[in-house]
Amino acid sequence: MNKRLEIKWQPFNAIISGNKVIKELEEKRNKQIMPILSDDEKWTLESKIKKAYHTHEKIEILYFWENQFFTKLGFINSIDTFHNKIYFQDNTSLYFEQLIEINFT
Repeated sequence: MNKRLEIKWQPFNAIISGNKVIKELEEKRNKQIMPILSDDEKWTLESKIKKAYHTHEKIEILYFWENQFFTKLGFINSIDTFHNKIYFQDNTSLYFEQLIEINFT
C-alpha cells in the first residue's frame, strides 16, 4: 500500500520542484544592479557623512545590499576610515561602498 501512495503523489512532487525553479527565476528577475557613482557623487556622500557626524543630525541613507536597495534612518556614532565603515547609534554599520544617497531629516 505504501508503494501505491508514493505513485499517487508523484505528480505533486514534480510541482514542488517546479516551485523552486519559479522562485529562483523571480529572484533573478527582481535582482537589481548597484549604480556606479562618479567621483563627485562619492565626494558629496563623504561630505554629507562628515557633516551629519559633526552636527549630530539624523540622516536617511539609501544603501545597496544583496542585490536590493534599503533605507536606514539614524544618527552616526562614529566613522572608521581605515575599514571604510560608518557606525550608527543602534549598533549597526554600513560600508562606504554600499551607500547610494544620503538625505538630512
